[in-house]
Amino acid sequence: MEIQLISGRFSLQDAENLLTAIVKVKIAFHEEKIRTVHHSEEDIKHSEKRIIQLQNSLRDAIKKLREKGQEFTDVNAFIEVNFTPTIGYS
Repeated sequence: MEIQLISGRFSLQDAENLLTAIVKVKIAFHEEKIRTVHHSEEDIKHSEKRIIQLQNSLRDAIKKLREKGQEFTDVNAFIEVNFTPTIGYS
C-alpha cells in the first residue's frame, strides 16, 4: 500500500518549511522512543543515530535547494506500507 503524502510545485521557502516540518515529526517520534523507559539501550542508540541522520539529511536538502537558486521546486513524498506476516512463537 502506498500513500501519496506530497505532490506539487512549491516556492523555495514553502519547500523548506514542508521538509522541515516532516523531518521534525520523525525526529519527535524518535525522541519519544528515547523518553520511553520500555525501550532497550539498542533501540535508544538506533533512535539517536537516526535523529542525527535526519538532521543531516534535512540540512543537506535545504543547502541544495538554496544552491540551485530556483524560485520553485517540485516535492514528492510517498509512504510505502508493507504488511509483514506475523511469525508465531512456540
